[in-house]
Amino acid sequence: MGRQVLMYLSHAVKRIVEGLTPQARDDAHETQGISLASVLMIVGLSIYIAGGLGYYAKAHLWDTLNEQQKAIVVQAMMTNDQML
Repeated sequence: MGRQVLMYLSHAVKRIVEGLTPQARDDAHETQGISLASVLMIVGLSIYIAGGLGYYAKAHLWDTLNEQQKAIVVQAMMTNDQML
């Protein structure tokens, strides 16, 4: 499933970038180091990875804690936030 999501994401990014560029560029004359397509792909993949890691942490770590452990974690996070 993850592979399909990445494939659809890359196709969507490619279509968006093709829609934004007024004309196709010749690869031989391109002097830019980083294109808009690569930046959009990196941003999209970063969001996808961060979301996946967040879901993993919620499903496999947070949901396995009991109420007392959750209260300790929340208290530690509030204390840490106040210290900053």
